Amino acid sequence: MGQTDEFAASSLVVRQAAKAKPVQGEAMDRSIQELTWEHDAIIDSSSDGLFVCDGAGLILRVNPASQRINNATAEQLVGRSYLDVAEEGLVILPSAALEAIKSRSVISLLQENRFGRKLISTATPVFDDAGELIRVVVSERDITETDRLQRQLEEQQAIGDHFRHQVQELQEEFLSSQPVIAKSPCMVKALKQALKVSEIDSTVLILGESGVGKGLVADLIHKNSRRSDKPIIKINCGAIPETLIEAELFGYEKGAFTGASANKPGHLELADGGTLFLDEVAELPLASQVKLLHFMEDGEVTRLGSTQSRKVDARLLAATNRDLSQLVASGQFRTDLFYRLSVIPLLVPALRERKECLIALIRSYVDHFALRSNVSRKLSATALDVLVHYHYPGNVRELMNICERLVVMSETEMLDVGDLPQDVVTGFNGEGWLVESHWPDGMNMTQILESVEKRVLSEASKRYRKQQAIAEALGMSQPTVARKLRKYGVGSHRASAES
Repeated sequence: MGQTDEFAASSLVVRQAAKAKPVQGEAMDRSIQELTWEHDAIIDSSSDGLFVCDGAGLILRVNPASQRINNATAEQLVGRSYLDVAEEGLVILPSAALEAIKSRSVISLLQENRFGRKLISTATPVFDDAGELIRVVVSERDITETDRLQRQLEEQQAIGDHFRHQVQELQEEFLSSQPVIAKSPCMVKALKQALKVSEIDSTVLILGESGVGKGLVADLIHKNSRRSDKPIIKINCGAIPETLIEAELFGYEKGAFTGASANKPGHLELADGGTLFLDEVAELPLASQVKLLHFMEDGEVTRLGSTQSRKVDARLLAATNRDLSQLVASGQFRTDLFYRLSVIPLLVPALRERKECLIALIRSYVDHFALRSNVSRKLSATALDVLVHYHYPGNVRELMNICERLVVMSETEMLDVGDLPQDVVTGFNGEGWLVESHWPDGMNMTQILESVEKRVLSEASKRYRKQQAIAEALGMSQPTVARKLRKYGVGSHRASAES
């Protein structure tokens, strides 16, 4: 039972006791007195504000917590009409008490008093035996601190998300510092488009799966634009809580909300003269979509808590791995903003569509991580073949992580199939080899690797007539090739030993 309900119930008990026949004389008087003391203790000890009105809105009693919340004394409030003291600014309008009197039902309101304190006011009507409204008991709960703690929690979650995205940004920073490897026609086309749109200020919507390097393409566009001497400001719309994204994007003035202790420019202002990159733009809340659309129309930004707009010259680049047209159809993304953002759509292909780039990318990352770790590492032909035929659901980011793991975890210079992560090996599907669903559940890793080795040697024996050629292609010695051919019983009629 809440404090308001408990108080209302105790009031009813006191009234009923007072109406009872005085059959026990002094004992009854003492019982009524004890109930009155309990009644007073409930009111005065409550951490919530409590005050009582009669059925006409006359304030009958105010507890210490309510006096503290409203910064008004009992002498200023008790015995006066709620409307009268509201006109003097001592209490809040609209009033939960007056609404409860009108509706004859429990009313709850979320309010903010003149001191900026956020309150939940709940008014509970009390009726006599004839059904007449005789009292309204109002509780005022100050949720300012709760709201502040909630905001702090969201900020801490945002910091955690920020750290995770920093890792991705560091990976993309490494990518941007390396020569762009584009040997497949689809990637060559994407880079040509990126260089072409860098010459103009049109908004570009960069599309592609997670991890394909959309941030790298945004960097490429900015670095080759006339804005290259100004910053490119990046914001990940999916990494910031919905309650904070508007403040981060548009900035805020001191006092705009709890915790806003100083003026802060938003990312749009920071990108003035340069470029703003909105990653995961599909996660932008609808309210922020409206403000972003207004900026794109008039080039002006208004901080939260301010009425003054600022002119900002920032080019917008946006990226998403989601289908915005479907989000528009479902009402999750504004149609007008969609068309504003997608002036020039640019698709970055998935890594599985860039087979011609894979060998160069793999060797580049292995060399990079080996140099960073001050070790020497090389991939065997078999391991390289497995990596080339892997489907990379995480795209370039996953490839980088795999190469780093190979270099760091291996204890030998030659990186072979056995050094590869198991999900990479079991996901290998080059020319019908190693499709995961083809393996019985009981087959262990050793048996899988032996099966792969057998298939690789079988395929190699079809391509090369001599064992020495197989050995050179697979990075093995000729005696080892001969031994493994005998072990698996493959290729003996095709590949002959060289003298």
